[in-house]
Amino acid sequence: LHGREIFIGFIHIKSLEATLANHIPRERLNRGPYRSLDNFLRRLPDIGLEQIRILIRIGAFRFTGKTKQKLLWEAMLYFSNAKSRPTTTEDLFDTEPTDYPLPPLQRHELEDAFDELELLGFPVCSPFKLLASDKTGTVTARDLGNRINKRVTIVGYVVTTKNTSTLKNELMHFGTFYDRNGNFFDTVHFPDVARSYPFRGRGFYEITGKVVEDFGVYLIEVSKMEKLPMIHKRPESAFQEPTSEYGRSGPGASPQNQKPAESGMPPPASGPRRTNYQSASAK
Repeated sequence: LHGREIFIGFIHIKSLEATLANHIPRERLNRGPYRSLDNFLRRLPDIGLEQIRILIRIGAFRFTGKTKQKLLWEAMLYFSNAKSRPTTTEDLFDTEPTDYPLPPLQRHELEDAFDELELLGFPVCSPFKLLASDKTGTVTARDLGNRINKRVTIVGYVVTTKNTSTLKNELMHFGTFYDRNGNFFDTVHFPDVARSYPFRGRGFYEITGKVVEDFGVYLIEVSKMEKLPMIHKRPESAFQEPTSEYGRSGPGASPQNQKPAESGMPPPASGPRRTNYQSASAK
């Protein structure tokens, strides 16, 4: 944690080997920052192609200023020339390889989000980029204080829900969401609404109800709720990783009575309060 920046550690990257996750910062501490992908590969000669692809896709080499597509091509070229390279950790003069020009490689803006979902389990970007609906609601969380006793419609991403029972032993819910601006808002779902419009897992919901104030806190008494669709498939125009004859290589708690919404993605890393989250960097 540095100010408002939170760096997500290597431990959260799925399929990344623990020995490599420990070796990367240890090598950096002992011999200084990594200068390029090639420099990284020569300093960690035991790393395999599959592991380096994971690091590239999660954005660990963004410090190079190169796109993921270009880095993937460089990695493929590096491993394709492995047999002709001396078995030393670094060249005597540590020279960088020739930078061959590549044709423009298209990559959809949502590809990073899908890489993060696959490798971290949640997107570092705003999840609202994955909202497959043009519904925006009539208000945002900041507007609720000016809409007391009025009916509003708002779109939010569910963070957590809490189940409780009335005196008649009927199930009702409390919900916490945040809007597309990253601001929290709370909801209350009385038994009739809880039965008619149940929560259907984590994701986006369009919520309609009356704004009320309770001890200085604004709530929405929900009268209707609809789950909105998300983009679950990578765009067809998205860039595909390069392949070669070498294929893959290398060694192979919530508070009481409060629970995360069931199924789907966990709260994304680009959440409320405009905190800047970044995935792990090799540099």
